Amino acid sequence: MLNVLSSAGAAILAVGYLLPFLYLPWSLKSGEIAGANPWRAAGLEWTVQSPPPKENFAGPPIVSFEAYDYKRVGKPAETIS
Repeated sequence: MLNVLSSAGAAILAVGYLLPFLYLPWSLKSGEIAGANPWRAAGLEWTVQSPPPKENFAGPPIVSFEAYDYKRVGKPAETIS
């Protein structure tokens, strides 16, 4: 009985590994290119251009919004010069 359970678990694990390996080439070939903020997140990391410059901000950013303030999506962070 334990051998059957172990074999079933190994089969499930194999499918779990196989699906991402099959999905990766398919998504690279036919997937859309994501924009600058595909999840419309409001965090500071999404206000920086991609690829990010060596220094993300010209000065320390002024955070005047909450981390989950989705009304502010797409607006750049202010910086101290």
